[in-house]
Amino acid sequence: MAALISAQHVFMFLWIIGSVAAGDLEAKPGEDVTLQCNSPTGANVTKLVWSRSGLKDVNVFFFRDGRLNENQDPLYHGRVELKDPEMKNGAFSVLLKSVNVNDTGTYQCRVTTPTMPTELFASVLLSVSEGPPKKELEEKHRRDVGLGVGLGVGCLVVVVGVVGFALKRFVFPKSESGPL
Repeated sequence: MAALISAQHVFMFLWIIGSVAAGDLEAKPGEDVTLQCNSPTGANVTKLVWSRSGLKDVNVFFFRDGRLNENQDPLYHGRVELKDPEMKNGAFSVLLKSVNVNDTGTYQCRVTTPTMPTELFASVLLSVSEGPPKKELEEKHRRDVGLGVGLGVGCLVVVVGVVGFALKRFVFPKSESGPL
């Protein structure tokens, strides 16, 4: 029995370390992003807190005893929601809507259950930077692919021409002797 409990603790520790170590996100202003946080168990959550470095005494998202708490930074009001409101199978991820450059920072997910004190389950570095809109990037990618294919075909034609010329001139030269 003790070995089973120890194995569970080791598994939980490795899961937490893996979750905390994972997570850098890049986004453009206006996009929606998912801040990932998962638990290896479907434990009953008594408290879920998403915080961001630099915020004092307020949170990005705060859930306690089955309901949302009002202790939320006004910048995030109406922009954050649970991906899975039922938090099935340890899913504590949140959707942050319409991000802007001021949302850049490190977000932390802390979870409390009846059998576990508050634990850090995930740390996500979000970088929001200005840049061309996604549609522009897709169009540029299509143009670049077209240019690449065109250049590739052009090079192939040149190589085939050079090889054909070399074969004709050096491997199969015309005989200069007349009819016998």
